[in-house]
Amino acid sequence: MARANQRSCTRCHRDLPTCSCGGVGPARRSARLCRGRDPGGADRISALPDDLLLQILNRLGCAAAAARTGLLSRRWRGLWTRLPDLVLREMNPGSLHAALARLVAAFELEPRARPRLLNIRAPSYRMFSPAQIASLLNAAAMLQPENLTIAVAAAVLVMLPSLDGTRSMTLDVQGVSLITPQFGDMPDLESLSLHRYDAVPFSLLRRCSALRSLSISYWRLDSITIDLPLLEELVLSATAQLRRVVIKAPRLKKLTFGAIEGVLDDFSLCYMASEVEHLSWQCASGASHVHFGDIWSLMTVTMKTSEPQGQLQRCPTSNTLSLNIFEWQFDQEEGAALSFDFEHYISSCCPIANISALELCINSSGHVYGVLVLHLLEVYTLIKRLKVDLCKFQRRECSANCPCIQLNNWSNQTVSLTHLKEMEIKGVRGEDHEIDILKVILRSAARLERVTITFKTKSKQHIRHFSNKLQRILKAHPYVKCGIYRCSGEEVVFA
Repeated sequence: MARANQRSCTRCHRDLPTCSCGGVGPARRSARLCRGRDPGGADRISALPDDLLLQILNRLGCAAAAARTGLLSRRWRGLWTRLPDLVLREMNPGSLHAALARLVAAFELEPRARPRLLNIRAPSYRMFSPAQIASLLNAAAMLQPENLTIAVAAAVLVMLPSLDGTRSMTLDVQGVSLITPQFGDMPDLESLSLHRYDAVPFSLLRRCSALRSLSISYWRLDSITIDLPLLEELVLSATAQLRRVVIKAPRLKKLTFGAIEGVLDDFSLCYMASEVEHLSWQCASGASHVHFGDIWSLMTVTMKTSEPQGQLQRCPTSNTLSLNIFEWQFDQEEGAALSFDFEHYISSCCPIANISALELCINSSGHVYGVLVLHLLEVYTLIKRLKVDLCKFQRRECSANCPCIQLNNWSNQTVSLTHLKEMEIKGVRGEDHEIDILKVILRSAARLERVTITFKTKSKQHIRHFSNKLQRILKAHPYVKCGIYRCSGEEVVFA
């Protein structure tokens, strides 16, 4: 054991006379530690102004990490309470309560500008008590952050305090039901985002007179009403079958809507937003709910606006309707009981009627889809672009008695497609009925300019046979440009 008055090596803790590791005694300081001090021994970093130190701590992105820097120097202790962006993540209720109490105490002791951001995200497995939730919200009301984000889990009913000066608020409070006091508006609140709510406090919405952006996710009730005269952006996502949707927002510019579980048979839509420029509207349908004939079932309906690109930037936006269609064998009694056809369902659940582009994703095991496509073209005759994506699985041949073959002689019909200019079909296998649908569209669309065909099959024989047939058909339509591609993307050149 080294004697009390004998120095030890800081690396191996042996007596310095016998140490061979190159260590140094306690009298020497690391050159790295000395860089921050001037020759007089002053700590140049800690001597920086508070504003610069706060910028350094703010870049850590975590209030807890900023608080731990107080261990390095007394000068840094307590600075974290003055950060412009207060981020408190993955903290248990007790630690979070202590941190918020420290922030409120510092704010009351030395009033200063409110924080730019207060972001509180507790672990989802930590359940908060009513008192802890109330304390959290009261602390937020005391700090009055410009932007507030709270993500906690509980099963309580609490009152939401008035948040004067808060411009943006995000609440992901699973299991928490909020009520608002009788008095007290939030006139500065411009953006509100609510996640996993069983019921939106509509009294809160009515008090947000300046609200411009609203987002509601995981809506679990069958009805929803939005009546906000100044609203410009709305995002809705429902996880329950909807019965009634009311949207009254005359200044609305952007709307994103998703009905994950679809709508009920008596669904009603009241849509008053004539100035929408960016629209994304998606609605799902149960497999036995909406169908066409005895084979096809409508799974999802998506409507969206697409911005013009390139040379078409001065043209108005176009409305695209996308239908995801699956094969479904219906029972005779079930088919007779259900009369909710495609166009009835689409017109009842979608707010836009003028469709300029139609996209069909058809999932089938080999059925003839020509009559289905023809029927939809008869409904949407004003489209300018048609895209058909064929996703076939479990390839099989249909019998002579199959409903897809016994239907009317659709291949000899004609549809008025005076606006159609572009058509694309992906997943072609080179079958005769696929040539038939091309014939119908070519003779129905006098202004058609371009056709793009992409094969699903790798068989060179099928590709050559189909390409030769199509080449003979196109001789009667010399103004139509046609591109044929293999599944690899390689272009097929006519012989």
